[in-house]
Amino acid sequence: MKESIRIIICLALGFGLCSQTFAVEILAHRGASGEYPQSTALAFDKALEQGADILELDVHLSKDHYIIINHDADLKDNVGVPDKINDLTLGEIKTLDAGHEFTLDKGNTYPFRNQGLTLLTLNELFERYPDGVFNVEIKPNDKRLSEVLWQVILDYRMEQRVTVASQHSKAMRHFREISGGEVRTSATIGELVEASLAWSSGFGWAFKPQFDVAQLPYSITTKPYVRFFQKKGVDVDLWTVNDADHIERSISLGVDGIIGDYPDRIYQALVDAGER
Repeated sequence: MKESIRIIICLALGFGLCSQTFAVEILAHRGASGEYPQSTALAFDKALEQGADILELDVHLSKDHYIIINHDADLKDNVGVPDKINDLTLGEIKTLDAGHEFTLDKGNTYPFRNQGLTLLTLNELFERYPDGVFNVEIKPNDKRLSEVLWQVILDYRMEQRVTVASQHSKAMRHFREISGGEVRTSATIGELVEASLAWSSGFGWAFKPQFDVAQLPYSITTKPYVRFFQKKGVDVDLWTVNDADHIERSISLGVDGIIGDYPDRIYQALVDAGER
């Protein structure tokens, strides 16, 4: 199933289209968010320039039911206002400066203020990157958001280009029901706990995953645990991996994807490992 959406199309010397898949893929965590304001068009553009295969992002619903790309439910960390996304309309959200709070020197300078960066809708993201591949996390435990997300995916024919993630069982269960298995999904926290208990107690053979991807914290992941999921046909992505040593170890674990704030670091490590 991995090859069905995680694919890069190349033009083969005039003889038509060919495809290439990578053993380890780079998921840009909110874009190249270590160097640019998270989840902005600039951060996503730079992530792709740095070699990212997949754009990772989080979504919420605005007051008027547009899907807004942002990690937090409120806008304090990136915009500098305490308002929650679901209390604002799209029009109000678009007046805000998405680069306002970004700093690389602990607040001495704010190089992206007043540069025209705005929060994006999911529609805008799909229109900007029609051939992109995406990992979309439903942040709130909201069935309505699951429904709007499925409709936007359908509208842009992104069924084979999106993996949907959520920590929450209610939102994920509802998304799986309405999408009918047409979109890859990641494990919820509850499903990961269930899988971990089965594996650690020796009953891993009986565990039957209802998900396509296990997205695991770097700190708890071992090679046997990775193999446990992969033997069941489940891909394994690690988050959030930024340190060079951790990136190298992640590659050695044989994971399918590495999620990080610095796509170029992951890309270089894969080059060094002979995988790019």
